[in-house]
Amino acid sequence: MLPAFEKVMLVVQPIALAVLLIYLYGLFCRSIENRHVLNAVMGGMFGFAAVAAMSAPIPIADGVIVDIRNLFVGIAAAFFGILGGAIALLMGAAMRVSLGGDGVVLGIFGMMVAGTMACIWGYFLRERIKNETAGLLLLAFMISQHMVVALFLPPALRDSFFIGLGPTLLMANLIGALLLGKLIARERALIAETSRLENEATTDPLTKLINRKTATAAFRDLPELGDPSHGRTMLCIDVDSFKHINDTHGHIQGDKVLVEIADRLSSCLRPEDIISRISGDEFVIVLSNVTPAEAQAIAERCRNAISRKPIQFDEGSLTSSISIGAFWTQLAMSFDNLRERADQALYRAKSNGRDRVAFDIHDMSDEFAKVAVA
Repeated sequence: MLPAFEKVMLVVQPIALAVLLIYLYGLFCRSIENRHVLNAVMGGMFGFAAVAAMSAPIPIADGVIVDIRNLFVGIAAAFFGILGGAIALLMGAAMRVSLGGDGVVLGIFGMMVAGTMACIWGYFLRERIKNETAGLLLLAFMISQHMVVALFLPPALRDSFFIGLGPTLLMANLIGALLLGKLIARERALIAETSRLENEATTDPLTKLINRKTATAAFRDLPELGDPSHGRTMLCIDVDSFKHINDTHGHIQGDKVLVEIADRLSSCLRPEDIISRISGDEFVIVLSNVTPAEAQAIAERCRNAISRKPIQFDEGSLTSSISIGAFWTQLAMSFDNLRERADQALYRAKSNGRDRVAFDIHDMSDEFAKVAVA
């Protein structure tokens, strides 16, 4: 019989490694945006844990060892997909080959069984089981199927394994799967909540555009102008007669109009342009590194995108339009100063009949050159 201390350590090992692994998971989740890269990295971390488990195994015969490597391979496959599971499996298999002995083939086969069963759980069963604890217990049971490889051991050794270590190994898998699974779920919930709060703080909840605070910060981060013929343009946009839309069709339909306008405006812009809903029916667009002709073309494209196609909503459709005030400059001006100049042009566009662009150019003096009211 094996000393009780060794059996206790077989159960305790997952707890110590779980703390480190989940800390690293939270760290990587916040710094790695690509899901496939994250799965690969976490597969490597759990593979390292499997290697660490094999560095202090319980030997039951010459070249035959018992440890909790299969738990880590299984968790990697269950929560980080085929990619994470495969990386953990390859690392564990390499370590087992390096250790040598009669149990190499069975050891690697056991890891393959654990990884395969965990993948089945992750892809086909996990979402169907509403109770988290019950789902993790099932995962532990499925990972524990790796113990079937012990059936291929010599009879005396097989009986010794199932009677002496089988229950302890099953308990280690149960504790480890519950602990790691719940910590991963908790960490994912915290990350999701943090992301939700950050999103609420930086975006407009209706249109999903960035808000004024975020737009101002993005404006400050714009690169300096290089081409002397290029500058920056601020577009201030108001939806024409929006109060009438709300009064006639209701605020819910009015919100749908704003969402549709935001989508159409966004489709007219370049990836580097900044678009924000400032308040109510007012939008602001910043065009960086453009000539006056390019800026005016984009402004007209935005205007036409709204007026040339009716907006569909529950009660039918309506034709809407926007007025745009634009200001182009090569000077290093603040967000608020640019908005003030563009807002002056917007006032002129609305005064001259709406559904038009009023475009002003700064001529490197403190005067404006009013070049277009379309």
